[in-house]
Amino acid sequence: MAKILVINSPLFRDRNPLYDEDSLPPIGLGLIATALEERQHEVILIDAVAGNIPLLDLIKLTKEFDPDFIAINVFTTNLILVREYVEYDFSKNIIFIIGGLSTRTLYESIFQWDTENEINVVCGDGELITPDIVEYRVKEAPTAKVRNKKYYNINSDSEYYCQTIDNSRLNRAFFQNEPKKHPLGFIEANIVTSRGCIYNCSFCAAARSLNRDIPVREMSEHCIIRDLSEIKELYPTVNSIRVLDDLFLKNASTIKKAITVFSEFNYKWRSMAHVMTFKNVSNEELMTLKHTGCAELFIGIESGSPSVLRRIHKTHDVEIIKKNLSAVFEAGIAIKGYFIYGFPGETKADFNKTLELATFLKEKSMECNTSFRTSVFQFRPYHGTELYHEIVNTYNQFTQPLPIEANSDLSYLVGRLQFNFHSGNYSAEPVEVVHDYIYKTANLTKIEQWGLS
Repeated sequence: MAKILVINSPLFRDRNPLYDEDSLPPIGLGLIATALEERQHEVILIDAVAGNIPLLDLIKLTKEFDPDFIAINVFTTNLILVREYVEYDFSKNIIFIIGGLSTRTLYESIFQWDTENEINVVCGDGELITPDIVEYRVKEAPTAKVRNKKYYNINSDSEYYCQTIDNSRLNRAFFQNEPKKHPLGFIEANIVTSRGCIYNCSFCAAARSLNRDIPVREMSEHCIIRDLSEIKELYPTVNSIRVLDDLFLKNASTIKKAITVFSEFNYKWRSMAHVMTFKNVSNEELMTLKHTGCAELFIGIESGSPSVLRRIHKTHDVEIIKKNLSAVFEAGIAIKGYFIYGFPGETKADFNKTLELATFLKEKSMECNTSFRTSVFQFRPYHGTELYHEIVNTYNQFTQPLPIEANSDLSYLVGRLQFNFHSGNYSAEPVEVVHDYIYKTANLTKIEQWGLS
């Protein structure tokens, strides 16, 4: 039996003084921890995000647990922190397992990390291969290897690829932040019902063009109902469900699926959707969706500029965006809209169009007596994405991954820290102008009570 520490890695070096975001349970890591536990290993899951744990405290906790293996995720925004953690001298031969979507393009950089400890980089499904790594019986050769560092690409050809996600087993006791009482008053639990995204946004590491060897997989209606029934039994006080899929409502057929599933329960629920999800969806269907408990949808709108939208491979007809999202408001469903300022070459004229669209959506939501809130960020190029490569090729002096750091100036301007990062300003305007539009859009709306208590 091995001692294994599973870590949701910290986003910041120091304790976050402005932490005001929903912290979501790391369900992927929970699946890995559950698989290890079922093989009789001693497992602890530390969520450094939910616990607001700084790097030095995480190192201290690691020493106290004294693990044989550490399974940790890495994001494009905390690559430097995870590297420092892995390179720290724990005075023990610890084997690391590093996962996350960004590892597809970062593994060569990870191979250069200065540690004598073994590193296994895993891109893709982790719950089947991780127990075999721990038990020294991996059944297939690594995709790449340099000395004591290995990279495994778990695509559809791999023995460790999950052909179906219906059989996923999850011990929710690993999560410290579930169920969670939301500031709006409801008590929420979380589920994942699919893996992967069908769209191809040029700024996103989950873009279909980057992940063609890993098909999108969806859980069956029966198994979603099974998971919701389990939550109902485990947490009788829960009255809201958040679906953490990259994209739960993809199109008209997934709307029908959601109606079928949530009609079995008395939950309010929230999930991601796409602007084009509502194409060819009738008002009656949207009203039915509302009646199943759909309270709020998270939608990546990104910009109101047709030229910017076209460049990032999003729906560029702003009138279609207005029409589709207006239909959602008219059904009484709230929307949280995500916006990004500072795309490469973006101008003040583009910024104005985004602010105009956000203002229109705010006014439409008020007209329909529902809620619209904004979540606004400065563009940062995620490793391996189309725009990342475009920027590297343009500036061509980068031999290492672009450094992405906490954006303290913007954080203190808007009063929130968790997801404000940057690696420079690539727009056509001064960074102060970018920040000004982020501030205006972020403060355009406020969180309102929308019927959950």
